[in-house]
Amino acid sequence: MAQSVNLQAKLAPYRTALDGTEIPSVHLHIKEGKTGPYDSKIAGDPYFPKADEYPVDGEGHPMKLLAQINFGQLPKLEDYPESGLLQIFISVHDDLYGMNIDQKQDQKDFRIRFIEEPFLPKEELISDFSFVKIPDDVYFPVTKEGAVLAELTSETISAGDYRFEKVFGKESWDLFESMTDDGEEADALMDEFYETQSGFGHKIGGYPGFTQEDPRQYENQDHALLLLQIDSDDEVDMMWGDCGIANFFIKKEDLKKKQFGNVVYNWDCS
Repeated sequence: MAQSVNLQAKLAPYRTALDGTEIPSVHLHIKEGKTGPYDSKIAGDPYFPKADEYPVDGEGHPMKLLAQINFGQLPKLEDYPESGLLQIFISVHDDLYGMNIDQKQDQKDFRIRFIEEPFLPKEELISDFSFVKIPDDVYFPVTKEGAVLAELTSETISAGDYRFEKVFGKESWDLFESMTDDGEEADALMDEFYETQSGFGHKIGGYPGFTQEDPRQYENQDHALLLLQIDSDDEVDMMWGDCGIANFFIKKEDLKKKQFGNVVYNWDCS
């Protein structure tokens, strides 16, 4: 969505600062459909060798694949892997979808795996995942398998990112209030900015979106990179609570080393 002439004019004094935040991002477009074991996907069956130990949650229940990303199928992003499979599993026996509110790096009820190439042939992989059972009384956030199409793009800082104040010198409401003496106009400007700079969508890299606030506002600010973001999406009947969104954040040095044991997992909803 393009910004109105009025908003562009009001932002003119801050344009250099805003443009200076531009970074690349890979946007992920999800289409319902079957996928193969080596493909990027939402839900569905993971690439999983028969010889490997399948991830279980804190109660010993097998976890379900939330997302699998084959970096070899994506445009290249600096500091991100150029190949290999990133897998995220979450508990299907937890109403918070595996997130620990108090310790968001705790992988007791979610798990991140990374598999380097070369991949094993299909005959050495698990093909029947019927042992992963979703109980009727617990809701997994996605009900349909989705294939992933990737698009390299770029974006400037989102309205909810904790670094917003560092860029503009003011919190968002104070910024737009300073642009006009009319409170209603300030509200309208801020609403439009949030709509055009929401950060929503499925993506790797770039800036995150939130329905509440950035969990790094108060801690874990060193987890500066967006490893993966998964939004609510009607295409695959995906819903995080009430139209929410999930984010996974990682430290730059951990990402470069392909170490995924210290990732902040957050989701929120309206």
